[in-house]
Amino acid sequence: MNATTGNDANDLPSGAHDVDWVSLAPEGGARIPELIDQLAGSDTAVSELHDIIHFPAPGHLAAPKAVDFLVDLACAETTPATDRYRPLSLLLELVSAHAEDRFPATRDLDQWRDEVAWATANDADKVREQYREWAQEAPDEQHHQRMRNRLAVMESDDGAALLQAELDTYLAVCARVPDLVELLKNGANRGGMDRAGEWVSYVLGFLPSESERIVSEITGASHMLLAKDLRPAPQQPTSFREAMNQAMDSGEPLPAELFALGLLADPADIDTGIGLTHQMAGGNLYNSYAASVAMVLTHGENTPREALRRIGRGGGTNMGYEGLFNESWPHCGNRSPQVLGFLALGRAGERARRLRLDILPGLIKGEEESRALVTGVGLELVLGPRSKEHTTEEHASAEYDEETLKVLWSIAELPASAWQDEELRATLRAWALPDDAEDYCALVGVEPEPEEPAEEPDPAPQARPAASERPQGLLGRLFGGGR
Repeated sequence: MNATTGNDANDLPSGAHDVDWVSLAPEGGARIPELIDQLAGSDTAVSELHDIIHFPAPGHLAAPKAVDFLVDLACAETTPATDRYRPLSLLLELVSAHAEDRFPATRDLDQWRDEVAWATANDADKVREQYREWAQEAPDEQHHQRMRNRLAVMESDDGAALLQAELDTYLAVCARVPDLVELLKNGANRGGMDRAGEWVSYVLGFLPSESERIVSEITGASHMLLAKDLRPAPQQPTSFREAMNQAMDSGEPLPAELFALGLLADPADIDTGIGLTHQMAGGNLYNSYAASVAMVLTHGENTPREALRRIGRGGGTNMGYEGLFNESWPHCGNRSPQVLGFLALGRAGERARRLRLDILPGLIKGEEESRALVTGVGLELVLGPRSKEHTTEEHASAEYDEETLKVLWSIAELPASAWQDEELRATLRAWALPDDAEDYCALVGVEPEPEEPAEEPDPAPQARPAASERPQGLLGRLFGGGR
């Protein structure tokens, strides 16, 4: 039986046609039942439903109601294991909206409830003005982004209602944790590409308020805390399907499970710590890297030095930071796994400073969608927070150290087209830096990058590492992003 709806697990979701979706999502709501019916077998249906109910679209008011249908569909026995990723992909987008403001510190649920209650109880203009003040006075870039994102939502007429719907969506997903963790089990959910166990791990990682019961389920499903020869022998299969499931399940944790453990595990949990250490020292490059990052997220400034070393060494492999983060971290909205991982490593504070500065230049130059975001974090790392009230005079007279110059020169090497991005220019102005390429480059002592040449024929396809051929994240597959 389904833990929260009472529907038989063999049945596909029912009742979608009984909800007044149009009142919740006037633009497109009438199509929601049809799209839910098609969801398991159609990438197009996932994309179109996402367009209607994603946060902060006006139709997000329908998202809390949609959660149960998505979970029911993912968990139904009649949904092929290879199709379960579709509803789970959309569920991930709903719980990870504005993922950049979730890292490095997670949201406090009680504080979130209080903030939404305040926003819905007060005059909208008053709330907007307060968010502007909080954004300007934010002690760090994470808080600045969070307040900025909140202000952008409040600019709409239904802003407070959308903030309430975002919270209600989170709570609706939390209520379905008992059903979702079942997808961590069974070889069919853990083997092959687009495995349900991977996608559900991404979803669970964004539910910090449910950490205690989720962590125990992850470690139990993967047997990660037991040496191979001490694991219970698998039972004799009673069917061909069961035999195939056992063959696909190696008993090793999925990299995505290590992602979730890093965000959810208690640093005082010795057993999980031992399990992560075992994975970190193992021979699987992807699990070793994912476990090393998980150790940083779990232990923060108390991270063992070996975990930081292994992350740095991983960045020097052929896969690089980008490829290794792609194997264990989700692609949420327009934020790549590497961007989210870079932000999350800030949980270790100064311990991860050099590591983050090593990752940063590639992100500034290569991540157009997140360029302003990572530039702000980089400037904060070397110059202090934007609220410090920087001045042009201090830059003119400063003798910057090597780390600061590394960040400033990475910005100077941006192509001319990047300087048309108003968000990037506003970020530079926040640190009293010139927002014009020529003036900026003169300040930091480098030649500006030349104009980009006219379009040229596409280069011949190059051989790529095998891991880069795996399917991309939800937005990569459906909406044009990349992993």
